[in-house]
Amino acid sequence: MRTNAAILFLLLFGTAAAAQDAPETDYSKDTLMRLLHAEEKRPEPKPRVDFHVGAVDFMIRGSRYRFNYLPFMTPLSGSNPRTSMEIPDPFALTGTSIASPPRVWRNRRALNAELRRIERTERARAKLKVKRGG
Repeated sequence: MRTNAAILFLLLFGTAAAAQDAPETDYSKDTLMRLLHAEEKRPEPKPRVDFHVGAVDFMIRGSRYRFNYLPFMTPLSGSNPRTSMEIPDPFALTGTSIASPPRVWRNRRALNAELRRIERTERARAKLKVKRGG
């Protein structure tokens, strides 16, 4: 109970003390006109269509698109943000297999040996003996 009262006391009187130290705000007409009509502070809007060497950027409904009309100017795979937001996988891009520990190699080898054994037994059952003559 005492801690709640102490926290309440600090919050009430701490904000009052901070409000006394705050500088007075200036709401005069000159200050408001200077803040609201400052032309130099506003950023210049981007053009709706922007031409580059080998590409055209254009904006439709708030989204910016790039059309590359030269094939050698296309972005590299994974370097352009896409709608799927996937992180580029360097192993998939280069065709490199990911290193695995020895137990995975042993398990894969045992599985392949079992599959070969099953295939041999199935092949032996599938052989038919044909009698000639008769």
